[in-house]
Amino acid sequence: MTRTTSSARTRLLSPSTMGRSNRSRVLQQLLRDGPTSRAALARSLGVNRATIAAILQPLVDDGSLVEGEALAASPAGGKPARPLWFNRDGAELGSVRIASDRLTAARLGMDGTIRTSGERRIDPHWPLERISAALLELAGECFADRTLLGIGIAAAGMVDTTTGTIISLHLAPVMNGFAVAELLSSRFDTPVSVDHHPRVLALGDKWFGLGRGIDHFASVYTGEALGMGIVHEGEVFRGFHGAGGEYGHIVVDLGGATCLCGRRGCWETVATVGWLRAQAEARGLPGGPQMTCAALSALAGEGDPGAGELLELYADNLVIGLANNEHMLASQTYIMHGDVVGGGERVRALLEERLAASAPHRDTPPRVLLDTSDEDTVLLGGGGLVLSSELATAY
Repeated sequence: MTRTTSSARTRLLSPSTMGRSNRSRVLQQLLRDGPTSRAALARSLGVNRATIAAILQPLVDDGSLVEGEALAASPAGGKPARPLWFNRDGAELGSVRIASDRLTAARLGMDGTIRTSGERRIDPHWPLERISAALLELAGECFADRTLLGIGIAAAGMVDTTTGTIISLHLAPVMNGFAVAELLSSRFDTPVSVDHHPRVLALGDKWFGLGRGIDHFASVYTGEALGMGIVHEGEVFRGFHGAGGEYGHIVVDLGGATCLCGRRGCWETVATVGWLRAQAEARGLPGGPQMTCAALSALAGEGDPGAGELLELYADNLVIGLANNEHMLASQTYIMHGDVVGGGERVRALLEERLAASAPHRDTPPRVLLDTSDEDTVLLGGGGLVLSSELATAY
């Protein structure tokens, strides 16, 4: 079936909502701490043993969690503890990433281990039928004959999370209107959830990565496109039908270049790899047409003044969007993914310094982190999307 969600969220906590929230907390605590006993989980989460038992028992009964070997009792006495962990032989999580030129898929354990993965190169000029066939072939290799709790899809471009449809993908318009959730749910007879690529990155950070245990942060993707997924008060912000989150298309220069979306001066026009390469070529920097943040940072480190100047401008342009968000939502922590990560500590420090100068002045300045496992994180985020929608929390 295709996952659908309500366009409105209740502001009251019903017993079922509390149950979902508690399951989410327990699962994330396990992923952070590893195999843990019921008593230790209760202490960590500040609840009594009856509450933790009520949360955990359904997960044990359905095979999501299993008990390990009993640990020796403490010197103070008591029953030996039996740590709980994810069942290696239980249901698995499917994950798919759809970009304009590449399809990636993986099958994950519920503990976040990637058990198998694969990819297919595609051409954005192919007809949709050929792209669909490539996707089904790839997914079949990763998912066939396996029991999946669900499939989570990270899609480039704007999506409708209620229907599982890609609304628009500027770099591959052939996928506009692509009902990808329906395609995969009918093939694999399992729930399928679709979300915007940067938000799936944020879920990867939240469940398995640098965002674990953080209630407010933003995951920022840099590359041919630019995007940001925001976790606010512990939940991923989506907007009406999941159509929000197109941060790459916030306007930062009313008289700027025309964006692929048709508007002028979008953030993407001044802070993507395409912009960086055009600037490097215009300035006569070595390797200009193939420039990356890693190469630019290396040139700057060698003392090339032109490279240093361009690197600072690139950082300033990225910070425009981060600072705007900091003024609005105070995400405080920014986890960088993609091309900019190649710039290493030099770029991280530049971003953090300039963001602190541009953001509201508070006791604790915002911080910038680099995620060096971008491709894995988005695949893990597909698993996090399944956990969020099928097991832990309503979204």
